[in-house]
Amino acid sequence: MAVSQVNNSGSGTDYGTGNSAGDLSQHFMELLVAQMKNQDPTNPMDNNQLTAQLAQFNTAAGVEKLNTSVASMHGLVNQLGSMSAASWVGRSVLIEGDPKVTTGSGLGIQQDGVEGADKFSFLLGGDADTVTVTLDDGNGGAYTAELKNVKAGVKTFSLDDLQNFQPEPGPAPDTEYTLTFEAKSAEGEKLEVSGLMQALVEGVTMTGNGAVLHLRDHDPIGMGDVVVIQK
Repeated sequence: MAVSQVNNSGSGTDYGTGNSAGDLSQHFMELLVAQMKNQDPTNPMDNNQLTAQLAQFNTAAGVEKLNTSVASMHGLVNQLGSMSAASWVGRSVLIEGDPKVTTGSGLGIQQDGVEGADKFSFLLGGDADTVTVTLDDGNGGAYTAELKNVKAGVKTFSLDDLQNFQPEPGPAPDTEYTLTFEAKSAEGEKLEVSGLMQALVEGVTMTGNGAVLHLRDHDPIGMGDVVVIQK
């Protein structure tokens, strides 16, 4: 019966959700006071045990506060990132994908009105002795060419930089080609290499997980999918 009276005393104490540092502090102090009131006078609490309990409580409360601070900081970073992404509208970005080039009336000459039509970019995972570039016109016509001594990182070249076209005499003029890449080190080790395609940012949508970029002629992407922001 005594237990029933305690459980139904209706003291009106608000214990909160039990998840916040304030709730943890309240619960801990109530348990500590109850423990001290009901301790055996002939065998009182050990000071070392009390100190250990206080240390455990302080650690738990500190972790809870840290988690709250990190969550707030994460939200702030997302907001700042979304605001920054809005300034990308109207600018070009490089994202992973197979780039396309267009040959002009002569290899490496741009078509009229096509800016950078003979330029292409890729991301190289290590210093390469040879990067092999395959040009495919989508109609069964394919050519290979080489780039020599290419350093790691994001690299941009033009058709004029390619050497040793096979089969000769090389790509036809006034034709669009899709490029793919393979790279090897001086020791013959295969290196990671990813083609980079250019896309124009036409709009930005703000979401709870960050900004979503809407690109011309491409599916929407997250900010983390952008490799390079261009002028």
